[in-house]
Amino acid sequence: MTALLRVDDDFVRDPFPRFDELRARGPVHVLRTRDGARYWLVVGSDEIRSGLRDTRLSKDPDLLAAARVRQRSEHGVEDGPGAEAALRELTAFMRSFTYEVREVVKDTLSGRHAAGHAPRVAAIAEELLDGLAGAVGPVDLLASYSMPFATRVSGSLLGVAPDELAQFGTSVSAWLASDSAETRATARHRVSALLGDLMAARRRQEADDIVSALAGKAGTADRESLVRACLIFVMITVETVVSFLATAVYALLTHPEQLRLLRDRPERTGAAIDELLRFAGPHNVSAQRCATEDLELGGQHIAEGDLVVFALGAANHDATVYPDPHRLDLDRDAAAHLAFGAGRHYCPGTHHARSALATGIGALLRRYPGIALAVPADEVSWVRSELLRSVRTLPVHLAGG
Repeated sequence: MTALLRVDDDFVRDPFPRFDELRARGPVHVLRTRDGARYWLVVGSDEIRSGLRDTRLSKDPDLLAAARVRQRSEHGVEDGPGAEAALRELTAFMRSFTYEVREVVKDTLSGRHAAGHAPRVAAIAEELLDGLAGAVGPVDLLASYSMPFATRVSGSLLGVAPDELAQFGTSVSAWLASDSAETRATARHRVSALLGDLMAARRRQEADDIVSALAGKAGTADRESLVRACLIFVMITVETVVSFLATAVYALLTHPEQLRLLRDRPERTGAAIDELLRFAGPHNVSAQRCATEDLELGGQHIAEGDLVVFALGAANHDATVYPDPHRLDLDRDAAAHLAFGAGRHYCPGTHHARSALATGIGALLRRYPGIALAVPADEVSWVRSELLRSVRTLPVHLAGG
């Protein structure tokens, strides 16, 4: 079955009815994009869970790049030299986050490390909330809290010194969020230089952080490759935390009975994170995979070289798995959600992500229990993306008890 996933206002606000429609027609669909690319969209829960663990579906950047070029060529779309160069640069960049690097990150970001790092995360949250204490009028929570919180937590995990976190966060924000290509390039250079200096320092003296682990355990990888790997780590962690923290707060503010429950029972914040991740996870669909050989998924033949994506949001809102799935219920057991994926590419920083998100949301509600939307819910702006599920801005009024 062929489908076109229209990324319109209805979809970015609430993609789940669209996924329900597709799932009712079958678990796997051919999806064509407007530029001629084609891939398989998996919306069936069982197929998503098995496909995420299928080692024949690879995230190798060279395979993915070759598949995209081939598909566009078959559709009559010929990329110019600039586009080809950009694809080569992106592929080389993504190649730095090897499976070996990923395993080093996973080993470092253990539950023990998350517990030890929690006081630093709490201090970051409190410092940012202190800075909002004098705010007059509406505040964009994404720009003023979610983004600096995410960038500073990411920097702290890498090993950036506490007195340099604010500047690191500002540079990362400019790199990832600026509308100016020149500003983004300059900011990325600053972040790369800081990470390069940090890598050199950690080769001389290790600490309990990601950069030290990479410098000491990542085999023969050169410093430039490891710095690129750190940049990818920043991209992944910041995108996830920024998107989810702001969108989860939006979900709570538009479900006042659940917000009240969490304010009255703050000890449930950690457990509530799983239901918030299920209900308002940061990704509609997974990153693309490329089939390394012919296989069958959900009754569909997937040929070698085909691209596949998994609708994580569809699996997390499947009524056969979660009764009344479109209802936010913080008492629900949602520990089996797929917001962090599954299988070999399961998010390596899950312990830290859950801990940081619980800390960020818990601190916000404790300091400003009267927080409320500053605009009607249907006027909140959303990121227009097939992949990312996130509010673009979140105007709120901050109020204490």
